[in-house]
Amino acid sequence: MIKHADRRVPPFRTRLLIAIGAGLLATLGLNVLAFVADNYDFASISNALIWPNTLLQSLTPAQNIGTAAKPVFEGTPLNFLAFVASIPFAWLIYSSLAYLYLSIRDAGR
Repeated sequence: MIKHADRRVPPFRTRLLIAIGAGLLATLGLNVLAFVADNYDFASISNALIWPNTLLQSLTPAQNIGTAAKPVFEGTPLNFLAFVASIPFAWLIYSSLAYLYLSIRDAGR
């Protein structure tokens, strides 16, 4: 470890592991909160909390099985794959943000 002004700067591997753990915790925590919000009919809050899924779902087509006056959209296997892909996507984004934060914080030491 490198000492700067009587403070230790954690090495790359330590920052990386902390960032991966923080990303995983953020992903799982926000997904749980989104499902709880959805169960209490707070759809907009749920969509905001699980924004990676909302983003990927907006890129996949949904089939209208209703009428033009009363549309009913059915999910496809692509929607399921978008949901599954949103979890590692969120983990990557949150881990990257945590690593960036830790790097900037440690650079100031």
